[in-house]
Amino acid sequence: MNEQLKFLIELQDLDSSIMSMVENIDVIPRKLDQFKSPLQEANEKFQKAKIKLDALNKKKKVKDMQLDEIQDKIAKLKSKSSGIKTNKEYEAHLKEIQGFEKNISMIEDDILIIMEEIETYEKDLKEEQVKVRKAEDAFNQQEKVLGEEQKKLQAELETEKAKRKDFVLRIDKGIYTQYINLLKRFGDKAVVETRNEICLGCNTNIPPQLFNDIKKNDNLYSCFFCKRFLYFKESPSSDNHDREAHPSS
Repeated sequence: MNEQLKFLIELQDLDSSIMSMVENIDVIPRKLDQFKSPLQEANEKFQKAKIKLDALNKKKKVKDMQLDEIQDKIAKLKSKSSGIKTNKEYEAHLKEIQGFEKNISMIEDDILIIMEEIETYEKDLKEEQVKVRKAEDAFNQQEKVLGEEQKKLQAELETEKAKRKDFVLRIDKGIYTQYINLLKRFGDKAVVETRNEICLGCNTNIPPQLFNDIKKNDNLYSCFFCKRFLYFKESPSSDNHDREAHPSS
């Protein structure tokens, strides 16, 4: 096989390997995102439960303050009982105390309801906290695994890049420039097989004589339509056919 053609094929294989590694490295953050979403969701639920619990505790604190104020008013009213002189004044005084005591009963009922809600949300908060920790553990474990995978791929990538630099030095500059331009144009392959008088890059027919020349792999040939470099790869079926057509004596 022509040396430059051989180098081009090997370089393309190397470039394909490099591109595959780059793609695998680029996809790692997206893999990690799959574990980030459950963590974010768990944190959001935990924060919602915490906000609700904080609001209930504040509400209870307000009710406790109201209760203290009313109890203080009742105590002050009762301390004045000895100074009341008439039955009418005493009845009015007693009625005022009873009104405050009724308010105390209502506030105590409210506090009881709030305390039940607090108990429920404290339980929910603990459950959500467990879920957050599990999600964090899963995320941290996956982050470690993917981080190690990324380091390994990066090291392999640097090795392949160094190998590529040595490879490029073996290829004629003009041929290499043509190769790079073809890669930029097509984005995949600059060197393609020919089979059954067809360019496998663009599926264009190749003249029989040119196809016969390409089959020798002793020179550089390009497709007249897509301009890719062409080469011929002997298939096992064609080898068998040749052996059947030319049996050994």
